Amino acid sequence: GELDQGRGRHRLACGLCGDAPGAALPESVGVVCWGVPPRVEHWTQLQTSRRIAFHFSGLSGKHTSPEPATSSIRSLTNSCRYSIDVGRHAILAALEKNASRITVITSFPEKLNEKNWDSYGDDKTNPFDDEANKGRLEMVKIDSWKDVIPSRHFEGAGAVVSCLGHRQPGWKYKELMSKGLIAFDGNSRVIRAMGEANVERVVTISSFGLNGDRQWKHPAARVMTCLFKTFMRKAGKDLTKSERAYQASSLDYLIVRPVGIGEEVEPCGEYYLQEVGEDVVGGNMAKMDTARFMVDEAMKPTLHRCSKVVGSKPGTPM
Repeated sequence: GELDQGRGRHRLACGLCGDAPGAALPESVGVVCWGVPPRVEHWTQLQTSRRIAFHFSGLSGKHTSPEPATSSIRSLTNSCRYSIDVGRHAILAALEKNASRITVITSFPEKLNEKNWDSYGDDKTNPFDDEANKGRLEMVKIDSWKDVIPSRHFEGAGAVVSCLGHRQPGWKYKELMSKGLIAFDGNSRVIRAMGEANVERVVTISSFGLNGDRQWKHPAARVMTCLFKTFMRKAGKDLTKSERAYQASSLDYLIVRPVGIGEEVEPCGEYYLQEVGEDVVGGNMAKMDTARFMVDEAMKPTLHRCSKVVGSKPGTPM
């Protein structure tokens, strides 16, 4: 695709017809994982009122979504609204990219049966019910992310997409304090299982305004940092411990810091990185576009052992 040099932005092409040349597909892609505490409403007041930055590759300009370099993914998801929703969409994104094998690890597989995935568009259907996906999808239900995850579920994976954790305020959803704090516990077990299975690449979701991160130069980032030190202190500590566990590991990790992820934002097939000195990225980013970015980076890595903020086109209205 064309590059708009100097703008620090990248376009994600349709996952079904991306035309980047010369990409050979290995045998498998990875794992998508999530877990969900009791259903709570997605806390969006701050998320939908902030601008965000986003990273895709080291290039500047508009970039077409790459062809996958790996075709097997493990998807891990276990969280409340914003990250479980991204986790569910990561399955769809991996199917778009024609991943040959997708293993979904979750403690709540029934969440895929919900019609409302708190995202734009018509009612969703469980991808496991589609005959076209037979042989490509595998479900692994676990009882708790505090238990050891058998490494056999990760064997043969090219990469892992982890959507474990949350940033909802504990004062509002107290049940999350007892059932939803699984970012560190879950990701620690993922790190161990990946090491035992000799899988190196993992893309994990976290938050902006955390752990001293100042990539996104927007007032809302300072507000979020303040919340992580007050009302959302426990969630902030859990996410921080999770990030540090990856940083202390030998894995090729990418920590994704999405901004926005509004429930009614229409996917546009684009995502934008926050680059130093460039325009502040917009906050109206669709969950599906966040998932596409995570899957793209899992299947064809361009960012290594770092964290990045991802969002919508700069100047996008909130």
